[in-house]
Amino acid sequence: MNKACFVCLFLAALYASVADAKPVKNSDGNCIVSVPANWSVSTLGTAESPDKKMSVVVSSPKHGLETIAQVQQMAPEIYKDDKVTKSSATEFEMEGKSTSGKPNVYRAIPAGAKVCIVEITYENGATTDARNTVGTLKAAK
Repeated sequence: MNKACFVCLFLAALYASVADAKPVKNSDGNCIVSVPANWSVSTLGTAESPDKKMSVVVSSPKHGLETIAQVQQMAPEIYKDDKVTKSSATEFEMEGKSTSGKPNVYRAIPAGAKVCIVEITYENGATTDARNTVGTLKAAK
C-alpha cells in the first residue's frame, strides 16, 4: 500500500471516530470531555451510556479546588478506595471505586485559574473505555 493511500485511510478513520463522539461540557462550559455519539448528554455536565452501565460527570469547582495541587491533596481523602495512577503539575488521575461503590476513573487538569475534573463510573469490564473517555478531558476555549 502506498503512503498516500495509507494517509487517506488514516484520516478517514480519524474523521469517523471524531464524528462518532459528542461533547459533554460542565455547566460553566469551560471543561469538555467526549463520549460516544449514542450517549445521552445533559446540559449539566453529565452523560450516560444507552445501557446505563457507564456515566460521566464533568465539573470545574467554583471554590476550594482551584489548582491541581489542591485536587491531589483533597481527592484521595474523598475517594478512599481509589489509587493514584498519575500525578504531575498538569494532570492527576485515580482509579478504584467511587463513593457509590462502582468502579471509577477520576481525572483533573488545569483550566486557567480553575481545574477541570471528570469522573466516570462503570460496571466491571469497561476499564479501558473509561480510561479512554476521561483521557479526552480538556479545557474548553
